[in-house]
Amino acid sequence: MARKQRSLHGLGKLQAEVMEIIWDKAEATVSDVHQVISRRRPVTYTTVLVAMQKLDKKGWLTHRREGRANVYTPRRSREQANAGLLRELVAVAFQSDPKLLLSHLLDQHPLSQAELTELRQLIEARRREKSRE
Repeated sequence: MARKQRSLHGLGKLQAEVMEIIWDKAEATVSDVHQVISRRRPVTYTTVLVAMQKLDKKGWLTHRREGRANVYTPRRSREQANAGLLRELVAVAFQSDPKLLLSHLLDQHPLSQAELTELRQLIEARRREKSRE
C-alpha cells in the first residue's frame, strides 16, 4: 500500500497545493482551483472538491455561499502557517533550541560577509527590542 506523501505543514501534497493557490488568489471556488491545477497536471474536479472540504474541516479554509458555489478563503495566512511550521521544526529537529537551528543553517549554507552583517544587524535590533520591554 502506497504511503501518502505529506508536506511540511502536515498536509497532503494536493492540500498544500490548494492552500498555495488560495493564498495567492485570496479567495477561490473549487472550479478556480481545479482550473489552476489542471493546467499543471490531470486532476478531477471531485478530487479538488474533497481536498478543499477536508481543508475546511481541518480549519485551514472557511467558505461562504455565493449562488450555487462555495467561495473559500484561508483561515490562516501563509505567514501564520510558516511560523507554526518553524516552531514545529525547531521543537522536533532541534530540541526546541533555535540556536541549534541557526548553527546548522550556518554550517550548511555559508553566508557572505554582507549576509553576516545583515544577520548581526537583525540580532542587534532584537536585543534593542528586548531591552525596551
